[in-house]
Amino acid sequence: MTNLRQTTWFSVLCLLAILPLFGSAQSGGTKPLEVTYIANEGFLISMGGTKLLIDALYKTKNYPSPSEDVAASMVEGISPFDDVDYVLVTHDHADHFSAEMVSRFLLVHPGTQFIASPEVCSKLTGDSAAKRRHSGIDLKMGRHRTIRGKKAEIVVLRLDHSGSRDISNLAFLVRSNGYTLMHVGDALLAHNEENLRAFDWSSYNVDLLFVEHFDRSSPAQEIIENLIKPRHVVLMHIPAGEEKEVRNAPIKVHPRTVVFEKELETKRFGKQ
Repeated sequence: MTNLRQTTWFSVLCLLAILPLFGSAQSGGTKPLEVTYIANEGFLISMGGTKLLIDALYKTKNYPSPSEDVAASMVEGISPFDDVDYVLVTHDHADHFSAEMVSRFLLVHPGTQFIASPEVCSKLTGDSAAKRRHSGIDLKMGRHRTIRGKKAEIVVLRLDHSGSRDISNLAFLVRSNGYTLMHVGDALLAHNEENLRAFDWSSYNVDLLFVEHFDRSSPAQEIIENLIKPRHVVLMHIPAGEEKEVRNAPIKVHPRTVVFEKELETKRFGKQ
């Protein structure tokens, strides 16, 4: 009888130990989707443990830029910029890309995958790692390519850069750890309607769509609401000091629109 009681109590204790783990699994147990604003169209994005820097490594006088401290932290990999898995650059403009900063970053972080156009990659400086460690994605207008990395699936689409087809503007559709985001760079949605409608969105449940804050036309709203169907829209390319005006604009891009107002501001996003 004593052995039976001991066995029963042992079983109960084991069950009590397992229940919290079961609850965690049921709730997903996944790290959150977090977005940290850098400047202009630059963001640090954590997708359940996968870290991306998009259009964040640059410096210019014409648009909001990362502060000296934040720029240094990104290059050196100081938290929250440690263990970045991917650096993505939409196009070769000074408010999106600095060859010097990206080259330094790649030399310091040899494990980070860099994805950009050949135009961007051709400007990387340095003697070794910076030139060898890039993925130059050469696409014709409206075409796309899927890159399946260790921690994310990244679809690269070439979109029209605000009416200038000569600029190789790459949009990134990223899936990792149950989350999906799309960053369009300087592409206006209505200018790319044909390209966007040619893409199969049926298997993509987009959590975050990053778009230009002034992309508020009726065709753009129709594309957002009925084609891409994101859960949230993040507005970007906002001039310094105009954040509240953009937030309170009478024409809403999306019912769940997000505006960042200061450097290193971080927001979390759920699935609801």
